[in-house]
Amino acid sequence: MIRGIVGALVLVALLPPLFLTRDLIAAIYFTFLFMILAVNYDLLGGFLGYVNLGQGAFFGLSAYAVILLLNSGGLDALGAADIPVAMALAILFTLAMTWSFAYPLFRLSGAYFAMGTFAMVLLIQQVIVNFPGLTGGTYGIYVNPRHYLSLHLAYYLALGLLVLSLGLNLWVTRSRLGLAVNAIRGSELAAAAIGIDRFRVKRRTLLLSALPSATAGAIFGLQAGYIDVDAAMGVEKTLLPVIMAMLGGSGLVAGPLVGGVIVRGIDIVLKNYLHLAFPALAIYGMILMGIGLLMPHGVLVFLRKRREAGFR
Repeated sequence: MIRGIVGALVLVALLPPLFLTRDLIAAIYFTFLFMILAVNYDLLGGFLGYVNLGQGAFFGLSAYAVILLLNSGGLDALGAADIPVAMALAILFTLAMTWSFAYPLFRLSGAYFAMGTFAMVLLIQQVIVNFPGLTGGTYGIYVNPRHYLSLHLAYYLALGLLVLSLGLNLWVTRSRLGLAVNAIRGSELAAAAIGIDRFRVKRRTLLLSALPSATAGAIFGLQAGYIDVDAAMGVEKTLLPVIMAMLGGSGLVAGPLVGGVIVRGIDIVLKNYLHLAFPALAIYGMILMGIGLLMPHGVLVFLRKRREAGFR
């Protein structure tokens, strides 16, 4: 099923840049970015059972890092290789920061872990705002036109990264790491009793969830041409991945993908075509309420139960 969904996604997604308008291509491109964040979120939120409200931090950190590296001029001597080198360094920097945050975060659990990850986002935002000489502060920073990624290139990079993210989640479900993650989600005490190093497994899962998100952030930063705190790690980067995963079916490889299509479809129609005056938070709040009331385990689980009930 997963391979069929991914195959259909790739075939359908390869065609739009050939005939759609730039606005629609941009909308699909941003959908890919949000889906990547949702799929990455689900490694912790769905597989491990830790609600992570800081997925946007990995995205935003890498976006800022890649632009700052390129704007500094320190990589100019590399010529055309400066962009991939800057992206690699930005991703490594983000992973190093993620590594450092892992210990204090995994001292927490439940709602406290969720609040801790959200506090991480707020902390990074304040650091960015309070160092305007380096980061541009509240005004943001621009990308040197020489380093700008075209929308079409960014589109295909995001599509490829989404497929790789799904492949990563699928690999985790079939790996020894996935077995350890399932054991921890079932009972941390039981997992410790059979010799599983809980912190090591959690930290590794957090790093795996950060890697594609950091890559997506680097792509976004170079394609956007300009970023500020809200664009790089605003409320959408915090809430949308969680909503997408929950709506589609958190803990299922295809869940965030299905949820992403639905949420972004609603978002695009309401904002760009119906031009409703609802703020984004109101839209997301209504979607969350609908999930909780109608299908708390997500669309895929809901449909599966309906199908099973029909066979009886």
